[in-house]
Amino acid sequence: MPELPEVETIARQLAPELTNAVLSRVLVSRDDIIHGDPRPLPGLLRGRRVDRVHRRAKRIVMDLSGGAQLVFHLGMTGTLTMTRVRAAVDNHTHLRIRIRGTDRELRFRDPRRFGGVWCLTDQPKYVGQKLGPLGPEPLELRIKQFKAILRRSRPIKPLLLDQTVVAGLGNIYSDESLHAAGVHPLTRADSLDGDAASRLLRCIKSTLRRAIRFSGTTMMDYRTPSGAKGSFRRFLRVYGREGEPCRRCRASIERIVVAGRSSFFCPQCQRRTRERGKVRRCEREKMRT
Repeated sequence: MPELPEVETIARQLAPELTNAVLSRVLVSRDDIIHGDPRPLPGLLRGRRVDRVHRRAKRIVMDLSGGAQLVFHLGMTGTLTMTRVRAAVDNHTHLRIRIRGTDRELRFRDPRRFGGVWCLTDQPKYVGQKLGPLGPEPLELRIKQFKAILRRSRPIKPLLLDQTVVAGLGNIYSDESLHAAGVHPLTRADSLDGDAASRLLRCIKSTLRRAIRFSGTTMMDYRTPSGAKGSFRRFLRVYGREGEPCRRCRASIERIVVAGRSSFFCPQCQRRTRERGKVRRCEREKMRT
């Protein structure tokens, strides 16, 4: 599933072409991926100007004239591409939005249909799935706010994946950030001291920013709007590298299942909190003797 760096890349690449553009013909091939305002989408969008394209969590948001918003969630296999109107249409392309005065259109494709499109207006009625609440953006988190988030007894990995707690992190960048910070994915969040919390937040931000610079990570389906793959995969230290040597200590990368998700970590660089406690106790005992 595209995470914050992939979605940020898509929003940044779409913005120059779509900002101030006027939407014209809208073609919907599957109504079940459309949510929000119950009125037909073509009539809602035609003639609206795109004021801004940006990202919120794992969502691409288009602010439209008249106070409306068009929100795309890519799910597992969704892609957004800008292409010529006459270009061949790939299978599973569910939405096409033409740009007035050009030969270009925006296409939303989603083979597995875990994603969707939300048209949000001031209409009190609503159809389809609701958009869930979101926590703060990780790149905007302050350490005081992050420490408050960590005052929970949940394991750190599922806590970071909870979009109502921190918005935008997914499996890839949670694993990469935890490895960079030396934190085991099963470590209780409230067991992290102030130094560990500060280090983890720094690693989350640096990992996300670096991934954005390389247009994100393509494991399978993710593509940029131009059709290119994200190139951050070659820099991954743990994710998807089970059995391979850790790039830091050469120990073998392991995989466990945490909250139903595969989690990759280095058993040497990311020891459990209680194991570290034992080490510290042994060191203190040695100092006493």
